Amino acid sequence: MDSFKHRCVRDLAWVIASPPLVSGVFENKGYETKWWSHADCLKELEDCKPMLQRLDDDPQALLNHLKQLKSKRLGLRFEAFVSFWLAFISPNFKLLLQNIQLYEIASDASILTIGEVDFIIQELLSGKIIHLEVAVKFYLGTAPLEDNYRWFGTNTHDQLGKKTDHLKQHQTQLLLNNKGKVPYVIDERQCLLKGRLFYPLSSTLSLDTQAIKPQGIANNHLYGRYMFYDQASMLKDKFIVLNKIDWLSVLTNEDIVEKNLINKIEPVERAYCYARLEQNKIGASKEVERLFCLPASFVFPSSG
Repeated sequence: MDSFKHRCVRDLAWVIASPPLVSGVFENKGYETKWWSHADCLKELEDCKPMLQRLDDDPQALLNHLKQLKSKRLGLRFEAFVSFWLAFISPNFKLLLQNIQLYEIASDASILTIGEVDFIIQELLSGKIIHLEVAVKFYLGTAPLEDNYRWFGTNTHDQLGKKTDHLKQHQTQLLLNNKGKVPYVIDERQCLLKGRLFYPLSSTLSLDTQAIKPQGIANNHLYGRYMFYDQASMLKDKFIVLNKIDWLSVLTNEDIVEKNLINKIEPVERAYCYARLEQNKIGASKEVERLFCLPASFVFPSSG
């Protein structure tokens, strides 16, 4: 993923190949939903490499695609990468529909919004029609770390447990509960949840199966650490403040030389994500860790 010259292409490769937070097959009301595994993602990357390399020679089509976004929200940017991948890069899938609004007529003749389906795609080898839901999420965990509802976004109304439950019980079931709303018979439901979990500074981070992590989270998920600014000020390295647009793929040396490096994280009144850097013997920098820093005013909601 780091071999591509252009940051937008590396982000696209990250969207395809990074390990999902959750994988497996989940059953709800007798119907199964497949959540992509890391092996699925890596195979897709391998199959997409010829087109990605061609795109890296001239990324203008991807840049034009991203320019059409009317919002800077990272979730919408992630979906835009997914739509470009499925429409123009993948030799395995055909994009049929995306962002389909579902409605119904109420008894008083008013129109009610039921929900929105992310993607309808076709797997070319088998011909099967797939309802695919996607999301990218970044959560900070607090004790007990095994509890999915103790993992929060910087907007603490956003919780890992709520998000996965919503995907399992609602989003992936929309077309089962509202048949006939799209002009295809759905053969399979799939879900792709990417992102990163940030553990407390005091945690011993490990990807082995004994690591304390939320229930159902893949062992090889991406992770970082979080701390409050008074703790971060003691760190002695070089750092880059990351805008949300930079939260996906790892920074390369080419990215780093274009950004402002800081030697110390100073307290501010809002949460920021940082990349911690190290230099090799020839002076090139590389990203070695993602950090989230929180202001003193940040409070995790109480449990229960």
